[in-house]
Amino acid sequence: MPRMPAAGRALARYTMLAALTALPSQEARFAAGVDYPAGTYPCSVAIGLLDGDQAPDLAVVSYGSNSVSVLLGNGDGTFRGPRQFPTAFLPYVVTIGDWNRDGRADLAVASEGSGTITELLGEGDGTFGGRTDLDVGGGAYSVVAGDLNADGFSDLVATNLNRNQVTVLLSRGDGSFLPGVSFPTAHGPRSVAIADLDLDRIPDLVVACFNSDAISILLGNGNGTFRHWIDYPTGPSPYSVQVGMLDGDSLPDVAVSSLVSNSISVFLGTGHAMFRRRRDVSTGKQPYGLAIADLNEDGRPDLSTSDLATSTVSIALATGNGDFLRRERLPTGSKPQSIAVGDLNRDGLPDFVTANTGSNTVRVFLNRAKAAPR
Repeated sequence: MPRMPAAGRALARYTMLAALTALPSQEARFAAGVDYPAGTYPCSVAIGLLDGDQAPDLAVVSYGSNSVSVLLGNGDGTFRGPRQFPTAFLPYVVTIGDWNRDGRADLAVASEGSGTITELLGEGDGTFGGRTDLDVGGGAYSVVAGDLNADGFSDLVATNLNRNQVTVLLSRGDGSFLPGVSFPTAHGPRSVAIADLDLDRIPDLVVACFNSDAISILLGNGNGTFRHWIDYPTGPSPYSVQVGMLDGDSLPDVAVSSLVSNSISVFLGTGHAMFRRRRDVSTGKQPYGLAIADLNEDGRPDLSTSDLATSTVSIALATGNGDFLRRERLPTGSKPQSIAVGDLNRDGLPDFVTANTGSNTVRVFLNRAKAAPR
């Protein structure tokens, strides 16, 4: 066999070295999951400081009991029993913020059945009162919070599944909100994320539109209003959308889970609210929830999904160039529909929790990336 020229050998060595350095530096390692009861049909979970003791707590939407369950943390990754607070009819997604600027965590819950956002004001001890139901139109499926008009207050954005729009509620800063203003999207908006996609220091919206097999991008005007949407095709039936820096260029990228194709569609950003070629990452079956976090402590944001049909969490480790390698699949409770990531035991590592609709539990997974390999 002829010998490869020296230049060819050098190129081959460089190519092999580049491929090796692109691999994740270590596996993601998690302790076996621990289950906690969380109401009837828990379909959304959020992590926050709900009682002022610096130990992360959980807020869990209970779709079947029209309530949100609060599980207070002990600081070591374990949690106390749930306490339930009523919401509107058929609640679906919860987010945490401080709506009245009193330094205490509050809740906002999107209720699909009533087309409202239930605002629950925190007392600072893990209990919630001061309930107000805010009208956002039909099929309020999800809600996120962010300052959309640069006044220092947390505003709310809800997806209206039945009306093919998102509704913006601008905060007055005292726990009350202006009447909702709606903006059209593609068909079937399920989830929404807030991010500055074109680097103009103005928040924009990206919406996963289930019935259109697309994400809708709505660029912000800086005053809480948004321009006409632009669509990018995804895998079939996109559900959860997140924004993060996925390829190391400090430009915002978008990831969205696709239920029918059992995958995550990754869109690498250009910094102009435009995206390069879509990349698809394999998951378990029916990936509902999606999270972005560096799970193996290599400085690269990874992807994780809660897979309803296989009752698993799929973890895709980042290579650093926008590609991902599927390395882990962890068993959850039955039919997980939501995943949230946060440091639950205060060791500096991201842990995660799933809301399991089939077993009426949340399952907590503690990160062991700093532990010695077995």
